[in-house]
Amino acid sequence: MEKNLGGYQKDRTTSVQYYQSEVNGELRVKWLDGIKVLNTPHTNYSYGTLEEVLNYGLDFIPMEGIQSVLLLGMGGGCVIESLEDKYKCVAPITAVEIDPLIIDIAEKEFGIKPSTDLEIIEADAYDYVLKTKETFDLTIIDIFIDLHVPAKFYEPEFWLAMKKLVELNGFVLFNTGIDLTEEQINNFLDDLPDCFLYQVMFHVYQSNTLIILHKYHE
Repeated sequence: MEKNLGGYQKDRTTSVQYYQSEVNGELRVKWLDGIKVLNTPHTNYSYGTLEEVLNYGLDFIPMEGIQSVLLLGMGGGCVIESLEDKYKCVAPITAVEIDPLIIDIAEKEFGIKPSTDLEIIEADAYDYVLKTKETFDLTIIDIFIDLHVPAKFYEPEFWLAMKKLVELNGFVLFNTGIDLTEEQINNFLDDLPDCFLYQVMFHVYQSNTLIILHKYHE
């Protein structure tokens, strides 16, 4: 098998296309059961199982009142397609993605590119949340470096900034990680601002923990 991790190389024996990211390491685009997916060597990044996980959470969020969406961690853009096609969400979407290579892959491989209804910002989602003055009705947090969510996205400072960013009666869908313990989740929830009500979903598709948050007061 030929593989050039300095850039891009197609493995002609298995139809896998390899990319090497300074942020995410090795990325792979391949066809799986008739669906093109974006993976790392250890997990699915976009489309495939991840799309099913996020859709599971989105099923619990009322879309009729959503007028603005923030996506922290765009990946290949599967949740953008879900919002538009499955949930008929017509709200403009702001997507924040730290990895310029993933932004390129999203356009080249999956047709996800800026439009009148989609703004793509290359930035660290943590820095964006702490600095922005914008507010949103729905924020989707799906920020993984391979198998792990960076620790700073669990920190109280980040969630105090999220409190300001989320509109009153707005929602947050947080894909918190893989195989987290109840103790880890409870420690995170203990430090959340009290403006949020939350619902925790353990073992979504056997591994992920989702939290849906609703901002019910300022």
